[in-house]
Amino acid sequence: MPITENEVHTLSAEYPWPVVRPTFSPADWMLDGGGKELIFARIGKGESFLVLEIGAFLGSSVKQWLAVSPNVYVIAIDPWEGDWWVDYARKNGRNSLAEQFAREDGPYLTFLSSLWKFKERLFPVRGKSPEKLYELANLGVKPDLVYFDSNKTGDDIDVVHQLFPDAILTGDDWTWGLEQGYPIRASVRKFAHKHNFKIVSDRATWVLMQRSLKISERVMNLTSFARDQARALRKVFR
Repeated sequence: MPITENEVHTLSAEYPWPVVRPTFSPADWMLDGGGKELIFARIGKGESFLVLEIGAFLGSSVKQWLAVSPNVYVIAIDPWEGDWWVDYARKNGRNSLAEQFAREDGPYLTFLSSLWKFKERLFPVRGKSPEKLYELANLGVKPDLVYFDSNKTGDDIDVVHQLFPDAILTGDDWTWGLEQGYPIRASVRKFAHKHNFKIVSDRATWVLMQRSLKISERVMNLTSFARDQARALRKVFR
């Protein structure tokens, strides 16, 4: 269902941007395991489309959704807080960014500065899931697609489906955590079995579907399985 003018107005009023762009350097830090073509194919088909992303970090995925079509709008949920931002940036050799994160509201203001040109189609919701999910539902917001990237456990999949039953459910981290048995998969598979969904995956991306998989999607799953086996073998013979 296309996003309405009333929804845009409500979201803009509830989650406003600052009048002036924050004096923080934009940061382009992409953490992408691949497979987002699965999502690109489902958004921006001519009508306005609302994506809800849980766990936005610095907005690399957000930028990709917005770039698909000028008709795509995004709600980005993230606390944008915590000492881990500084430590994570330093660990990855981004010392100047670590210094920026260490400033007051550093992660949040870095996100706003980095996504400033999209502020007419992007609604930054500062907080945690599932609390903010209930808040959005109470506002009458109905996302067309929900992308999970906040943790590796998928704890909120059932909550999202209860609140937004018509939304496409998709997410990241399908290939994360070989040593832990790919933790996101347990939650996704449990949900799929409970609600009679099918799963298609491509590299790090997964999508839940309420229909039989196409041949191309079955091939994609087989390819993902083959990659799993190759990763496991590399670990054994490392």
